[in-house]
Amino acid sequence: MNNTFKTRYFKLLFFTLTSLGLCAQISLPPFFSDHMVLQQQQEILLFGKAAPSEQVVGSFKGEVRKTIAKPDGSWQIVFSPSKPGGPHQLIISGKNTIKFNNVFVGEVWFCSGQSNMGWPLYKSENGIREVEQSLHDKIKLFNVRRSMSGIPTKDLDTINKWTSCNPKTTKNFSAVAYYFARELYKRYQVPIGLIHSSWGGSSIEAWMSAGAFKNDKSKEQLLKKIKSTDLNQLEQAYKVDEKKYKKYLDKVDMGLKLNWQSIQQDSSSWKKMQLPNVWRRSPLKQRVGVVWVSKSINLSAQDIAGDLELSFGLIDNEDITYFNGTQVGSIKKNNVSRNYIVPKELLKHGENIITVRVKNPLDIGGFRSGENSFYFRTILKKVSLAGTWRYKVGTPKIKDPPPRVHPKYLPSSLYNAMLYPFFDYSIRGVIWYQGESNVSRANEYGKLFPMMIKDWRDKWKNNIPFLFVQLPNRANMGIKQPNFREAQAQALNLDFVGMIPTIDIGDNYDVHPANKHDVGYRLAVAADHLVYNPSIIGHYPKIIETVSMPKSVLFSFDQSIVNKGKSETVEGFEIFKNGVFDSSANAVIVDEKTIAVLHSSDDYPIEIRYLWKDAPSEVSIYNELEIPLPPFRKTIGN
Repeated sequence: MNNTFKTRYFKLLFFTLTSLGLCAQISLPPFFSDHMVLQQQQEILLFGKAAPSEQVVGSFKGEVRKTIAKPDGSWQIVFSPSKPGGPHQLIISGKNTIKFNNVFVGEVWFCSGQSNMGWPLYKSENGIREVEQSLHDKIKLFNVRRSMSGIPTKDLDTINKWTSCNPKTTKNFSAVAYYFARELYKRYQVPIGLIHSSWGGSSIEAWMSAGAFKNDKSKEQLLKKIKSTDLNQLEQAYKVDEKKYKKYLDKVDMGLKLNWQSIQQDSSSWKKMQLPNVWRRSPLKQRVGVVWVSKSINLSAQDIAGDLELSFGLIDNEDITYFNGTQVGSIKKNNVSRNYIVPKELLKHGENIITVRVKNPLDIGGFRSGENSFYFRTILKKVSLAGTWRYKVGTPKIKDPPPRVHPKYLPSSLYNAMLYPFFDYSIRGVIWYQGESNVSRANEYGKLFPMMIKDWRDKWKNNIPFLFVQLPNRANMGIKQPNFREAQAQALNLDFVGMIPTIDIGDNYDVHPANKHDVGYRLAVAADHLVYNPSIIGHYPKIIETVSMPKSVLFSFDQSIVNKGKSETVEGFEIFKNGVFDSSANAVIVDEKTIAVLHSSDDYPIEIRYLWKDAPSEVSIYNELEIPLPPFRKTIGN
């Protein structure tokens, strides 16, 4: 047998043995790693792959367990429930040995949803300082890399690993989850493990199993199609097409060709619109493409003695901002506020021209923030830029953008890839912040949300506690927000489901409120009430009795309430009367647990609503934990 033949023979033999699993080494999913947290007071299940019939031995905290791998190479080892603590070492051995160090036993929470769950710590309120102070050795983080799949898969990218909580790892980790864990650790001093699995813009359908849609004919063909599609590859192809489309918009933009930013440009013939505004609420007929907006401002001799600050808030998607024809700023991301400094050398006594080029390849388009973020500031004064602006479309005739590939439009895609792998990993519960992508379909969400919770519990084989964030205040949503909040609350009909109201801590003009600390804190308070100390007071005021009296309705609550409003009367109540809602309803606190809503109607039933607005101007009623009474509506009989 010559050397070449021998080499080929042994290569073939090795390949054959490997294919049969005979040379396979013991392996485990990526969520078994150094720094992992295992759920306390529950059996600890470890599992993985090995060669068929290989003996696998596990050792943890002095306990030794043995098993034999099945013909397909799969194996499982179960350790006894354990008290919280650590660090420990966990060893798995067979033909090879794997040692996991810095292993803790404590509380594991699965943190999921869309962008407000994924919003990174450094972008939250006081985020930079919070990141710098985020060293917590007993809090561990597992960040699930984004992935989609058309079918359920146990495979996770090996880049996913548990890490310790420190400024390097928390910067881009979920702010809500981090604040939640920090508050839990303060209260209980046990190790906390966070598995963060979210995707910005995702719909609830993306997080539900295909079985949930077995009676939904509208999704039947799509689910069949994506089963045989590599969704991650499809998304990468879309990103390439999207980049090409952005370049195409630049190429056909008349404004760039004709230098519309120039101070010699005569914009008097441009049309007018009111800003700030998103394009769907403007005179524009198309959202996609490039729009140029311009406004002149007057500056005094004193104003130009120092630099000028320009603020526009959030812009969808990209902007180039010019001052007197010179570029002073440009940002390509829609979730970054625009604040630019104009050097004093560019300022002129008298008329000055601000021009903004807005490019929107496929999004809402326009200026998303409110008037409070729309201004310029000199060394002397702050002046609002809200009002009439001139505009002109730079791309009046363009081809359509490429069809977007996003889990929002792909049911079960995230369930299959970012949730399904974890169903054998024991957890304490779930925190969930999602709904913005479903806000226009409140009735449907009211059915899907409880269905999803029950399905997740079935898959985890445990009636796990489920805590969710009720959507916060957000203006100009056409009364979609209160209807959706009511739909979310349908899930409270299930056991061990907790809701935290956030109607007082949102941002009226930003879908991503910066205050994530209070969201995490309130979730921890909810966990305290629902999971750890069920005998304590509820985490927000709940109505326990409604009594109809002549000319008034009494609402009794399960706990003490306080009025933190500006007046003695309680703001936010409305009464349905004569076919319209009267927002001037008079409501007062009768005693520490009762509100009386006064009315003059003799006709019943009547409907009473509280905070039934997208963004109420005032939130008055709180409990002693400073958590507000959530919005509600009730029909009152005689």
